Amino acid sequence: MYALLIILSIAAGTVQAQPEFQYEVLRSRSMQKDEPGQLWINESGIEYRSANRKTIVRVPFIDVHEMDVSESSVIRIETYEILKRKLAGRRSYVFRLRSSRGVEENDRLTKFLSERVRRPVLGSQSIPGIPEYEIPAYHRHVLSGCNGTLQITREGIRFLSTKEDHSRTWRYSEIQTVGGADEFSFRITTAAETFTFDLKERLPMEAYESVWQRVYDLPPRYSTDGRKP
Repeated sequence: MYALLIILSIAAGTVQAQPEFQYEVLRSRSMQKDEPGQLWINESGIEYRSANRKTIVRVPFIDVHEMDVSESSVIRIETYEILKRKLAGRRSYVFRLRSSRGVEENDRLTKFLSERVRRPVLGSQSIPGIPEYEIPAYHRHVLSGCNGTLQITREGIRFLSTKEDHSRTWRYSEIQTVGGADEFSFRITTAAETFTFDLKERLPMEAYESVWQRVYDLPPRYSTDGRKP
């Protein structure tokens, strides 16, 4: 009996240890009124149930084409399924949270999703440690842009924007290419998006070299004193 209680206790602890995120949300619907419901995100994937129990949406992580948690009050999901009524458009869901996520909650959610969704997650999370380099930058949009700060750290690159939904955190393993036309420009490309920046200060050569090494896992093209090795 004692052994059985220990096993049950361990099993209960394991269940409790599994992370789960639950939110009261409004599901945005085209040409219809927003639908209230609850959204769950856990090891099983993503599940939404409407308040009237008429709508149930389940999306396994393997079926997520794009996950966007860049806004603390919105969760956007795009699946691989292509809809006939949308030219080259995929089935997507937009959930607006009734209460915005706090910083710690957002960090936990972004980390949880990044470890389970196969493609890069669009979002921003805190990176431990002091940035090695911080440069004020202007992020170019298609028709406009936004100001912010570009941070280069040992774990990745972070852009803190004045517009919340344009803040990003990229782990080096997520970045496909980096580049720039000159020392006042910088570009980051992942499987999901490309961010192009106009830098308001000169990008130090050693900063670019450190990023180059970490992204491509290659030796630097220049030594720290600016000379070719």
